[in-house]
Amino acid sequence: MRDFGIYWKNKREEVERVELPFQKIETINLPRSNIGTLAQFKKDSENGEWKNKLIWGDNKYVMASLLPECRGKIKLIYADPPFFTGTNMNITLEVGDEGAVKEPSAIEEIAYRNMWKEGPSSFFQYMYDRFALMKDLITEDGSVWIRFDYHYAHYIKTILDEVFGYDNFRNEIIVNRGRNVAGAIGKMEIDNDVIFWYSKSDDYIFNEFKMDRPVSDIKWTSFLMAEDRFPRERRFLGKVLTPPPGQHFSLVQSKVDKLLEEFFLRLRCSKCRALYYFAESDEELYKRMKQKGNRFKFYDVNSRVILHGTKLLEKCIECNSDDFKVEYLGSDEKKVSNMWVDIESYSRSTGYPTENSEDLLERIISISSNAGDIVADFFSGSGTTATVAEKLERRWVGTDIGRFSVHTIRKRLLDIPHCKPFEILNLGKYERKHWMDQNLGSVYRNYIDFILQLYKAKPVYDYKNIHGIISGKAVHVGPIDYPVTKGEVEECLKEAKNNGFDSLDILGWDFEMEFNDRILRELGESYDFGISLRIIPNEVMDKRAVEAGDVDFYEHAFLEAKIATSGRRVKVNLENFIIPNPESIPEELRDKILKWSDFIDYWSVDWNYRDDTFHNEWQEFRTKKKKNLQLSSIEHHYDAPGTYKVKVIDVFGNDTTTMKEVTVA
Repeated sequence: MRDFGIYWKNKREEVERVELPFQKIETINLPRSNIGTLAQFKKDSENGEWKNKLIWGDNKYVMASLLPECRGKIKLIYADPPFFTGTNMNITLEVGDEGAVKEPSAIEEIAYRNMWKEGPSSFFQYMYDRFALMKDLITEDGSVWIRFDYHYAHYIKTILDEVFGYDNFRNEIIVNRGRNVAGAIGKMEIDNDVIFWYSKSDDYIFNEFKMDRPVSDIKWTSFLMAEDRFPRERRFLGKVLTPPPGQHFSLVQSKVDKLLEEFFLRLRCSKCRALYYFAESDEELYKRMKQKGNRFKFYDVNSRVILHGTKLLEKCIECNSDDFKVEYLGSDEKKVSNMWVDIESYSRSTGYPTENSEDLLERIISISSNAGDIVADFFSGSGTTATVAEKLERRWVGTDIGRFSVHTIRKRLLDIPHCKPFEILNLGKYERKHWMDQNLGSVYRNYIDFILQLYKAKPVYDYKNIHGIISGKAVHVGPIDYPVTKGEVEECLKEAKNNGFDSLDILGWDFEMEFNDRILRELGESYDFGISLRIIPNEVMDKRAVEAGDVDFYEHAFLEAKIATSGRRVKVNLENFIIPNPESIPEELRDKILKWSDFIDYWSVDWNYRDDTFHNEWQEFRTKKKKNLQLSSIEHHYDAPGTYKVKVIDVFGNDTTTMKEVTVA
């Protein structure tokens, strides 16, 4: 291995590997096309079988936390990381029956508009850390494929040489940018990105892959070549042909038979250049000519084509010449090279501006993995890698820092017929606790004051439950590792009321599921108090978002659902979806929302929720082809009284849940 490296300001070669426990926030037990497969899934789960993983979070922490289970076990990692270009990464989403633009959240803005305050050196460190973790995760015969554009690709290759070793560089793949992503150097347009392919060792998987040969390269070739070779004869349509002296037929008999069967052999009259095509029967000949007519028309645009049956001609029908040449058509496929301009590398099916195409990922996954192998993408975006891996019967791990990305991927997977069950994970309270310990010295009041600072509230220390004041309102900061409860809110209300406040803001990472709009209204009415529940966003843990001032505490939404029972059959009906502060929605989006259901992009039901992971057993969601949303579930049959939980995802990818007790006869 050669010694290669690149140096930048404050470079760290020691990579932090913080292994945190995952929190399972949802299990997709039964995608809607998989009716009847739940029993098998439960059996596999009990046997400890692998479950595909969709993970929301910072991929540096996610990769490190996967090490106990996946170190040296992932066969292929594909990465299309941020290019450090400042590209506009707005996402087109559907609101009701119309399209609208979703701007990235602050944390997505950092990841995808590349707001690294220290410039390239910070970006290089960011990529170095993640490449080192990828190397830990892949198998000895595994590979990584890293996509980049013209801005920083040359630097990225140097970093990859350092991490994986120059001798483990396998190829540079040229891919077609297409019309989706503009670019230019000077006055010259840029039509390609590059993908760097590295393996972990010399013993790496490479499955031969056939790519389409450019049409201009597919030619009819003479069956005869110079030199005498034996055996000289070839059987053609029941007749033995012998080449002229000093020549030989270029193909063996088995290849001749195959080409004749596939309709890729013909006779050409040397004098008038009339063409004759042959098949096993006249009926088959006309059938094949019709099927392949456009193709032959393209190649023989200036030639006469004469259909003929199974008889090998002695003389040309047109000019009576007996001088024929046998020709065969070259294959329309060739072994894969590193020029992948025959396919689009970007797609436009989900609204993501840099969505990788399924054709691109099908090629990569087919080359560097086999059925049953684990394929991973830690910059998942719209989820093309997981989608194609699922279709190609690979196991997969997908990760993204954006909540909306995880939601998009979930829908995309659920739309695949017979998608296997998968789980949705995050690092949740463990990541928050690690962040607090690392940045705030494990002092809990430091955490509270930090959140208040971001909320622009003044800290106060004379109360038990009230932590700050903003515009005369009391502010309470919820715990870092537990949801805010109704009882906690009531204690805050009492204290705020007794101390002369007339309204209260509750800041929390999560709120218990029993919380709904009715309970909030009742609490406010009983205490004659204004109450606002606001979500503490993950952006507070990213110093870049904090320094940029891009941390928004959005209001907690509420879902109203009712049940209809008939004996032991139960159906869920959505009744209302309430966003307390519609003014927080961008004006151009607000104008497109005509009814409350336009806010909802997806909803699902756990028919037997037991205060643990949400088991997604039925779901309904919008797609580009299916924009209408059904607001009533299918009927579920209970064997005994039970509890169900309903989850709704709004058009921004935020989770809202409610829980109902079900009593059946």
